[in-house]
Amino acid sequence: MHTDLMTFSEQLAPLSSLDACLAHVLQVINPLGFKTLIYDYAPVPVSHEGALITPSVFKALNAPGDMHAQWCERGYYQIDPVQQCAARRTTPFAWSFSTDTHWNGALTEAHRPVAHYICDYGLSTGLTVPLHLPDGGFATLTAFVDGAPAEAEQHAQRNLGEMLVLAHTFQARASELLAPAERCCTHIHLTRRERECLQHSAKGLSAKGIAATLHRSEATVNLHLVAAARKLGARNRVEAVARGLHYRLVEV
Repeated sequence: MHTDLMTFSEQLAPLSSLDACLAHVLQVINPLGFKTLIYDYAPVPVSHEGALITPSVFKALNAPGDMHAQWCERGYYQIDPVQQCAARRTTPFAWSFSTDTHWNGALTEAHRPVAHYICDYGLSTGLTVPLHLPDGGFATLTAFVDGAPAEAEQHAQRNLGEMLVLAHTFQARASELLAPAERCCTHIHLTRRERECLQHSAKGLSAKGIAATLHRSEATVNLHLVAAARKLGARNRVEAVARGLHYRLVEV
């Protein structure tokens, strides 16, 4: 099958939800032998320390019922070797947790819970398209291959180009459908006043200047700035601004 970019884009255009768009993607790739589809999106992909941040969107079609809980609530997303690899790549790649593969041989004990879960449900092989977005967000679209492990890995490799086109076309529509709350990083939570003070600090205002702008006391402004720095794990105001920028909590 050769996907026509314009035709596929036109098919997604009238669909009004991510779920509907993903269902259509799965319908399109099912004849290629893909049985399960996972999509995730994070407005900020990694913490300031470099650890993966749990995505704000995680959708799994034709997947185990507890997969969302495992990945988003119990920390599997952070130890998923596929996600770790995707965060460092810009091109699609095939992978397999089956015995005697490069991927299996590279797994550490930290990865084993994910590998065991995936293999137990017969989802040992797939391909993933990393999507590094212009606004700094990050998404992946992963399709799992049905069939014997050896054949499945070869099958995934043959369809990398097809999935690349589908994934980028899908993401163009998904970006239009993401809810405002899904676009916000919740890894760090600052109060409205803390964000406001940090925003003014990013623009170069001193605590005295911020106090005059907000009609608050300088002591109150300093309390908000200290609280923001503590939540961000920053040692000083300059580092707090830098981390606020990283998490897209402030703008310049």
